[in-house]
Amino acid sequence: MTSFREMFEQATGFAPFDFQERLATGESLPDVLSVPTGAGKTAAVVLGWLWRRRFADPATRAETPRRLVYCLPMRTLVEQTESEARRWLERLGVDLGVHVLMGGAVDDTWDAEPDADAILIGTQDQLLSRALNRGYAMSRFRWPIHFGLLHTDTLWIFDETQLMGVGLSTSAQLDAFRRTLGTALPSRSLWMSATMSTRRLQTVDAKARELTVLPLSDADRDNAELKRRYQADKPLTQLPAEEDRRATVLAEEALSRHQAGTKTLVVLNQVSRAQEVYRALLKSTAFKKATASGEAPQVALIHSRFRPTERRERAASLAPEWSGILIATQAIEAGVDLSARVLITEIASWSSLIQRFGRCNRTGREDGAAVLWVDIPDKKGASLPYSEDELTEARGHLVQLDGVGPLSLEDHPVADGPPHLPVMRRRDLIQLFHTDADLSGSDVDVSPFIRETEDRAVQVGWRLVTDKAPPADSARLHRDELCSVPIGAATKLLKDGGWRWNGMSGGWEREYRAIPGQIYLLATSQGGYSEKLGFTGSSKDTPPPVAHQALPPEQDESDVLSTHHGSFVSLVDHTEAVTGALAEVLNALSDRAAPSEALTLAALWHDAGKVHPEFQKKLLLGLPADDPRRGAAPWAKSDGQRRARDSEVDGERPRPHLRHEVASALAWIEHHPDHEQSDLIAYLIASHHGKVRTSLRALPGERPTTPDARISRGVQDGDVLPESLLGDDALLEETTMNLDLMELGGAGRTRSWSERAEALILRHGPFRLAYWEALLRTSDWKASAAHRDADALEAHHD
Repeated sequence: MTSFREMFEQATGFAPFDFQERLATGESLPDVLSVPTGAGKTAAVVLGWLWRRRFADPATRAETPRRLVYCLPMRTLVEQTESEARRWLERLGVDLGVHVLMGGAVDDTWDAEPDADAILIGTQDQLLSRALNRGYAMSRFRWPIHFGLLHTDTLWIFDETQLMGVGLSTSAQLDAFRRTLGTALPSRSLWMSATMSTRRLQTVDAKARELTVLPLSDADRDNAELKRRYQADKPLTQLPAEEDRRATVLAEEALSRHQAGTKTLVVLNQVSRAQEVYRALLKSTAFKKATASGEAPQVALIHSRFRPTERRERAASLAPEWSGILIATQAIEAGVDLSARVLITEIASWSSLIQRFGRCNRTGREDGAAVLWVDIPDKKGASLPYSEDELTEARGHLVQLDGVGPLSLEDHPVADGPPHLPVMRRRDLIQLFHTDADLSGSDVDVSPFIRETEDRAVQVGWRLVTDKAPPADSARLHRDELCSVPIGAATKLLKDGGWRWNGMSGGWEREYRAIPGQIYLLATSQGGYSEKLGFTGSSKDTPPPVAHQALPPEQDESDVLSTHHGSFVSLVDHTEAVTGALAEVLNALSDRAAPSEALTLAALWHDAGKVHPEFQKKLLLGLPADDPRRGAAPWAKSDGQRRARDSEVDGERPRPHLRHEVASALAWIEHHPDHEQSDLIAYLIASHHGKVRTSLRALPGERPTTPDARISRGVQDGDVLPESLLGDDALLEETTMNLDLMELGGAGRTRSWSERAEALILRHGPFRLAYWEALLRTSDWKASAAHRDADALEAHHD
């Protein structure tokens, strides 16, 4: 590929605008991209990153982060952005992973390849929760991996920032923390919107830095295509509507103004009002007459409260060739590339209205284009999701305008308001680095840093279930079954009880309240959903269950990869496979990415605790007494054939809760107390399953088998690890477990585990520490996968 222009034309079929080329080929990326709606921001950043990462000069490629994280406020925008990105990559013949992260559709396979280039596209709920180390709808033990990777070697793109609310403040603070606390490899952020307000980004820890802004250039303004869009004619009129006939008036106006072969777009602020207008239009006399004569237009309803199955059925209405009347909510106001001849919209915040105006005569080619606005009903809650002050400001602009094309709006900019509250602080971030639940089993709630209260949501799926808990081995909820539901509405549905999967216990638990970011299962008989209208909250609307491909249940605490595979694997073989996988990853990364010696030693010692007699007992369960594998220990993995069936064999039940990584870390510290990186290596060893990180304590109900002994995660004072080879000629000498460091003050004889962890956070910063965790853990995964592949290959040849 000889130039960015050539690459862009091959990917899109169009020549790039000047701002797109400047972003891709400039000396450095800007902080803010501020260009009008419809100018091509998505193509600019996705293809600009791809050029810099894959096709530019070697120095630029090395400086460009390997992960592009595209963060959007709504799931409808995610689906369209994914589709465009995949199409561009296919046209260019570039083999690169594109991964989607949104409620009910989370692709987490990207985290197993920290050295691979990847594009992640997701909602602010899924991405920011992971960036805060509290990833929604995922195993808590995997949180640190996503936290580490998302803050390292990553270019964050925040699109449609006017819709992000408090998430925008969080994005600015996280960017500031990365700069001050440091990352193993550079990461940065780029914010973009047609109504970008840089003051919103001047949060307490970010305001000291001056932001660079990339706007349209004179060359862009002189471009014939951009000029046509910029000068598009969009006459503005207010549409009066009495409250009691409001839905009917809007439906009749849309039908009377609609012209065959064009799009008419009606945008409401609330899902319930969009549903009312949709019903009113279908019931109207005029529509029934048009239907009888075969002249009725197509009518579609789009909002964010549909299941993917029904949403896909409506996706055709977003295609350029579709014509008809589209009734929608703010799900349509940003990022969706459609051009309507007529736009009818409720008053909204001024920034939102500007986005909606961008959906009318977007290309400047529509004849007879028109924009009509209608005020909201005068009753409690009618202004939501906007405040009364926002609507008052918008009215002030609307009464001064007779047209709302981009040129007409130049003198009516969005008010440059302060950052949204609450603003997270450094102490919040450090607290979130710790992933242990408190003594009540609760976690820090990060939802106030992600969305305003009224915008928080959960995912709900419906099945033919009863009041009895579904079986533990039932398939987990599939993305096609799930609907995004506001937290308040979900709480009402759950008053009669629902079900939530608990990965810790490996079963479904009864729930009566909704927690942001969680997934709930309801009986179809509880209602709340209509195939035609989407989520309604009405018990009269009982949805049919969705046919889907069954997904296996998740069990966070089972940790099957740690114990068994298709065949027995020795500790030496597994350890050497992990060190080999780690070496490959480190070789692919920059020399400054990680402390290679510390990581390599952690890899050598990470499974030393598996020589613990109780762990070996667990691996050998059910084997005959004369089986030669009983005398060939130590093993790292078993074949797993007898684990569940024979766990009750008399005299062979292993000690519960045993975490081999605790024993591994204690053994390392015992033999290497004076190593300059002893604490870091011990931490990496202990954290390689995500279950033991910054605290070391007994689990509730955990009791030692010896009086007065201390116990933590199945390891107790006096346990003896026998001498054993670990791999790569490393030798574990016989070691007696000592748990002084689990006590406050280290029992006066050593530094406690928590003291060591806090010192590491202070010295290296949370982002580096979590990233190094991720490198070791993913190397362990790769080694385990290699064992499985070898087993499969051997079975094939047999």
